[in-house]
Amino acid sequence: MLVVLLACAAPATDSVGTDPGPSDRNGSDTAASDTGDTAATPHCAEVDGFVPQYAAEVARFVAEDTLAPGPEAPVVFVGSSSIRRWEELHRTYADHGPVQRGLGGAQLGEVAAAADALVVRHAPRAVVVFAGTNDVAAGVGADVVIERFRCFRDRVATGLGADVPVLFFGITPAPARWDQWEEANAVNRGVQALAADDPAIHYLDAPRVFLATGTPPDASLFAGDGLHLSAAGYAVWNDLLRPALDAAAPAPARTLGTLTPGTRLLIDLGPSNAEDGELTPSPDHLGQWWNNWHAIQGGDEVLPGEHSVRLVDDAGGATGVDLVVTGGFFANGRSNGGLLWPDAARLGALAVGSATGDYFYAVPDDQTGGIALRGLDPDRRYTLRLFAARDDPERRVTRYTVYGVGESTTLQTSGAGSGSGTTNDDTVVEFTPVVPDPYGNLHVDVSVEEGPYAYLSLVELIVTDGGARAATGRSPSGVRRTVHEFQVPPLTLREPVSNPTAP
Repeated sequence: MLVVLLACAAPATDSVGTDPGPSDRNGSDTAASDTGDTAATPHCAEVDGFVPQYAAEVARFVAEDTLAPGPEAPVVFVGSSSIRRWEELHRTYADHGPVQRGLGGAQLGEVAAAADALVVRHAPRAVVVFAGTNDVAAGVGADVVIERFRCFRDRVATGLGADVPVLFFGITPAPARWDQWEEANAVNRGVQALAADDPAIHYLDAPRVFLATGTPPDASLFAGDGLHLSAAGYAVWNDLLRPALDAAAPAPARTLGTLTPGTRLLIDLGPSNAEDGELTPSPDHLGQWWNNWHAIQGGDEVLPGEHSVRLVDDAGGATGVDLVVTGGFFANGRSNGGLLWPDAARLGALAVGSATGDYFYAVPDDQTGGIALRGLDPDRRYTLRLFAARDDPERRVTRYTVYGVGESTTLQTSGAGSGSGTTNDDTVVEFTPVVPDPYGNLHVDVSVEEGPYAYLSLVELIVTDGGARAATGRSPSGVRRTVHEFQVPPLTLREPVSNPTAP
């Protein structure tokens, strides 16, 4: 059957600075109880009065989780933008079945208020949290922030049991907020004191490591804004978290997917409002079944941690596979130049205008772009095909990197030399063969190589054979650009819903 679609409110772009601005969600009147937080717990009197700013984003996570629960016995990573922007999280902690629930700009008060919705509903084995810096930046005193953490801890204990580990990253001594460090460090000392009396709380002393490089810490640990972590900063986190998490909540054996050779999945990424995209029907005019992303508007943000419902194959059969966003995107297309009239002579069975006419797109630094396919059989080989197009005279090139096999390649999506004009209309990037990680995940990063944006319109995955890991230990992957090879009957192409004007 066709994948069920989710209609949801348009999210705001996450805050990446100190002060609330036009990219922050501000002043929603939706109470925390609307997302399921009803349990009375100690230390929550102040939190119970917190007015959430990210109620729409929380509700969106809840709706997706209701349609298709995530990994069994996961580790939930929750907090503010440093959790949201952690693009390597899913592949670094794949053995722990991560659930990423970061809300850029969120205060610890909001995380505590939505603890049931963001954390408890997943029944995690452990919880990793980074939050509190935005509370301090908003002028909330250290004593109140500590009480907010106690409320969060109590809600986790009430919902999951007092023994579930809560691992708290100390608030970072960031150069951009160095004038707030004393108050932030007072929060850290308070959490350390709580950890001394509560064996389930694990304080991760990242500030000590950061401050060993200078006061304020060395700029190389941070992104260009001096606030968010760089790859070097996340490496410090990993060095602290990995041994602590493995000791507190050892990764369990996981049930792996089983897919037969010849299974083929088609995924249409992009919005579905009439101006910017449309849903691909199943079956399409070629008899193929597609998986559509949840119903969203052009310009909407797609947050790391969002995921599809369980995917079906191209004949409509259940697979147990899903797609999770690991690095954020925005969605757009059609009126902004997707490939509206694909030619079967050039793209074969991928010449479906509703799939090629819209896209996810990424930008450098913040919404960096990444997906993972979960629930695959790691003992089989796969062919992965990716397509993207943007009708624009500017030369734009996207880089796709498939992890686990060390392969990376580029695709020119627009500009002179792209396809038959100024948009890619004939080239599919193909990785073959590839093998998932031992936990059944296939990770793909989507990044900007040239121009302002990187694009991904659709994904095709084919199970090619079995025994790859047993036979070789890894996949000797290759990369090529190819016109789609499936044989198709004569086509009558579907008209777009509307005739958009050129940008």
